[in-house]
Amino acid sequence: MPSRDTRPADKRRGPPPLLDIEQILTAALRLLDRDGAKAFNMRALAAELGASPMTIYNYVPTKMALITTTVDHVLAEIDLPSAAADRWDEELRRYARQAWEAQAPHPWIPTLLAEEHLVDRPMVKKSRRALLELFRAAGADDETSLEAIAAFFSFMIGSFVQVRLTAEGKVPARANILFLAGIDILIDGFRTRFSRSA
Repeated sequence: MPSRDTRPADKRRGPPPLLDIEQILTAALRLLDRDGAKAFNMRALAAELGASPMTIYNYVPTKMALITTTVDHVLAEIDLPSAAADRWDEELRRYARQAWEAQAPHPWIPTLLAEEHLVDRPMVKKSRRALLELFRAAGADDETSLEAIAAFFSFMIGSFVQVRLTAEGKVPARANILFLAGIDILIDGFRTRFSRSA
């Protein structure tokens, strides 16, 4: 009768799989949404990923670098406005709505951008350039275009920081309604100013 090996099976499964930056950013965004940028820490992120903090530092040099990379990751979902659009006002409305849908569920992002003056982030710079081209195409001179850009971002940031998410982490319907109404009013004002500067 053949003998059976009664030794306990080796339950070790080898080393854990390596992380990738996408996994790290996804987990970081989840914790940032839950705790905010000020309370965010690398130990909590490491625990979320089942890794050591030093493993994460192989991908990003500092906590702030990880936070700003996460911001860039979210902002990259937004399609920049195009000066080639048939109607500048509809293009601005489309861009504003997409920016709202991408950022409003993460209210810590616009707060961080404002508090840390992160105007040199790549996507922020690209947004400003794209808006300048859009407003020029609409007939505004450079001075008016720059004023409109400042007004637009002031409105956007002001709208974002007022968002109070529901218990389910959703943007309240009332906040969506007020935001869209505000964009319409802003566009009406831009239209008047652009016609004067043409």
